[in-house]
Amino acid sequence: MHAGRIVLYAGTVVSMVAGSLVALAGQRQSAPLRIADLPGTYELVERELVGGKVLRRPDVAGLYSFGHGRANLNLFIRNADGTLGSESSIIRYTLSENQYCEWIEFTTRKDLDAPGITNEAPAVSSHCTPIKATGDKVIFAPPGESVVTTYDRNGFTAVIQGQFTDHWRKID
Repeated sequence: MHAGRIVLYAGTVVSMVAGSLVALAGQRQSAPLRIADLPGTYELVERELVGGKVLRRPDVAGLYSFGHGRANLNLFIRNADGTLGSESSIIRYTLSENQYCEWIEFTTRKDLDAPGITNEAPAVSSHCTPIKATGDKVIFAPPGESVVTTYDRNGFTAVIQGQFTDHWRKID
């Protein structure tokens, strides 16, 4: 009888310790997001407009791929007036721990920033912008654009203050 109680107590203690270890393992923080983790392919999931309206397919769609110094952006959005706005850009870039630099080689933009079609890339005073890395997030504003991108392990957000927040999911 006495031996049975000892086995019961020992089993209870072992179970409690094992449960505590499992709980601690679940709380272990992942390694910081590295700049090298950013390249890949991202899909636009939704656009939150400043007024609270959320656009999803078929009203908004996008694919952004970058790696090995090359990038491609394709974006389609149904504008408030019902017209279809779009952008397709071919980009060269460099990415380091301190800065992101890009050069838009070719672009076509339709009914985005202004009515009509343009092949003119946004004017830039510098092709490079600083990167801010904070543990599990990497933040920078691509040159020539009024957007701020915030990357995490699942994707990134692209924010233009007073207009919208785009949510992009990493798919590769």
